[in-house]
Amino acid sequence: MVRGNFLMTQTSKIQAIREGSFGFLVQSIARALDGKMKSELKKVGVDGKLFANLRMLAEEDGINQRMLGKRLNFPEYFTSRNVDALVEAGFAERRPDPDSRRSFLIFLTETGREKAECLPPVIKRVNDEVLANLNASEQIQVVDLLQKAAGVANHT
Repeated sequence: MVRGNFLMTQTSKIQAIREGSFGFLVQSIARALDGKMKSELKKVGVDGKLFANLRMLAEEDGINQRMLGKRLNFPEYFTSRNVDALVEAGFAERRPDPDSRRSFLIFLTETGREKAECLPPVIKRVNDEVLANLNASEQIQVVDLLQKAAGVANHT
């Protein structure tokens, strides 16, 4: 019986450490967010890997692939695959860069622009669902704190 209490106590301590871990909590939230986002994006015909690219190009159409990857903090190989997939899906096209013979500018097609425009409500709905346990003030606070932890500009 002492042994059982020991295991229970150890398990409780390990669980408390895990549930108090920033990394564990962020990963748990990220997995939940990713799963919900992929499911919702699939309903509107967008691959989960492409939605960030669509949104970025909707904000800043006609940038080169390297800049797109830099803005999204994606490695070059990942950005290249995503641009290939955007083009293959008919969401984007490559056009020669007038300032560089070796690069192309990425532009949304009309289909890509329509897809990008339907994404904000999907993103908001999923974010709201993931943050549903927080009130409005706490939601703002958690985003502010995550921006601070990530070292990005605070937009509020």
